[in-house]
Amino acid sequence: MVGRQGARFRRPDKKYDVNHMEKFDFDDQTTIGHELFENIREVRKYLRKTEYELPKLSAFAKPFVPPNSDQILKFKTHTYLGEGHPVERKVVLTVKVSDLKLNDTERHKLLLLAGPRYDVNTDEIKLSSEKFPHRKQNKKYVSDTLDKLVAEAKNTTDTFADIPLNLAQPKKKLIFPAEWARPVQKQQSDAQATSVAEATIESGRLQEPQGQQQPEVNVQSEVAEQPEAKKD
Repeated sequence: MVGRQGARFRRPDKKYDVNHMEKFDFDDQTTIGHELFENIREVRKYLRKTEYELPKLSAFAKPFVPPNSDQILKFKTHTYLGEGHPVERKVVLTVKVSDLKLNDTERHKLLLLAGPRYDVNTDEIKLSSEKFPHRKQNKKYVSDTLDKLVAEAKNTTDTFADIPLNLAQPKKKLIFPAEWARPVQKQQSDAQATSVAEATIESGRLQEPQGQQQPEVNVQSEVAEQPEAKKD
């Protein structure tokens, strides 16, 4: 029993004792060097995938087909790479009221039911949902809500014709004043002058006209002809 207890509580050798380390003969890379090589191997791995595996995905490419007139619903979702996010289950549905093909009475009732979810500037109704844990459930919910709104708008039991619409005023864009615009004739003349100047510079014709040679001036002769000033 004593021998077993002694072996049990015996202090182990120091794991990082420098006195018992093997002699380094400089025949291997350091830890930092091995990390650099590992990074290089990882980069080369993805470069090989880019060169040999990505071109194979072209076999699965599909031509873009624009939506037809029957596909009027637009769904917007968010997807985050890596760890999931709570906003990923949210779905936003937008649809143009003009695409629903409603008459004036049905349109009036639909806008009353939509309330602040109707945008005057874009003529769109926006519905969103994140009450369910999965994206497909929220997508089904907003789609069913729109169907109920349209069905209620087409219900002629009570058209709400006596209730006026209280819509926000559409945003007006600033119009550039016509009197601030440059005259067309002046713009053309400036453009012509610019083109002529550019053509002149490119052709290298910025030279003096022939036949009008300036007289050469001998500076040394003029200096020699001047009389020297008398010294006092």
